[in-house]
Amino acid sequence: MALDYYKILEVSKDASQNEIQSSYRKLARKYHPDMNREDPKGSKIKFQKIQEAYDVIGNPEKRRIYDQFGVSPDQMGAGGGQGPFQWSFGAGSQFHGGTGSGLEDILNMFIRGKNQDDDFNMRSQRRSKVGENIESELVVPFVVSINGGNVEKKVRRPSSSKDEIINIKIKPDTENGTKIRIPEFGKLGQNGGKAGNLILIVKVEEHPYFKRDGRDLYITVPITLKEAVFGSNVDIPTPKGTISIKIPKGSSSGKKLRIKDYGVSADPKTKNKNGDLYAVFSVVLPENWSKEDEMRIKEIESEIPFPRENLKF
Repeated sequence: MALDYYKILEVSKDASQNEIQSSYRKLARKYHPDMNREDPKGSKIKFQKIQEAYDVIGNPEKRRIYDQFGVSPDQMGAGGGQGPFQWSFGAGSQFHGGTGSGLEDILNMFIRGKNQDDDFNMRSQRRSKVGENIESELVVPFVVSINGGNVEKKVRRPSSSKDEIINIKIKPDTENGTKIRIPEFGKLGQNGGKAGNLILIVKVEEHPYFKRDGRDLYITVPITLKEAVFGSNVDIPTPKGTISIKIPKGSSSGKKLRIKDYGVSADPKTKNKNGDLYAVFSVVLPENWSKEDEMRIKEIESEIPFPRENLKF
């Protein structure tokens, strides 16, 4: 029994060629064996039927013959070794087998149909075009851009009307402007061409304390007035974990301390070196002072050299 190709592709018999193509793309993606690891055998059978259906009704010439006779031209030409004219279409049919002019008409029809089919396929191949790429921004947390990780992104497939969430792997040492390609999530192709790609352009989120300069990192370390005056040991976070550093006595805001190899780690496969981490101290003063505190500060200041004596243009 001939298969109902319209039912297989989930379209009506009066569907347009564009509707048939759109439904085919959706079903082919859904039942592709690579997308159905749990049931590869079953999905393969389903996928082959979908492909067979589209090969016939996706081709206007083959579809015309299928609509008229209920079978594909290939099936009409493979009558169990009996030849292409053993099919019977009923006594009232224009073509019911036999010999004479009816046979010649059928033969001529299939010769014309075969030539037209070949011409159509050649035109389709020439005109097939890959869909255009689409660009979109991908916001990546600062820590993930340094150490790597995963980021979720809401996207929509070209053949779907619904959004879906995909998980995108971010490699360590990913910078602003890095482009990540998601295959076949761009615009639909033409005449059987593949869909374009989705190009995600990375935008690294700002961090309240860290900044990046090449492979080096800078961390702003808030310290108290006492720590600035007398020095201290403080813990700071780094890409490699928490470490302890020593604040030298008399450290003013802006003073930097270099911690070697604690910046952005280099890929072992390359000859790049690890970056360094620079701790930049920032003295944080209390917002409210008592009058006694203010008096003590003034007394101390009177004994400290004026800091802007040599400030000149």
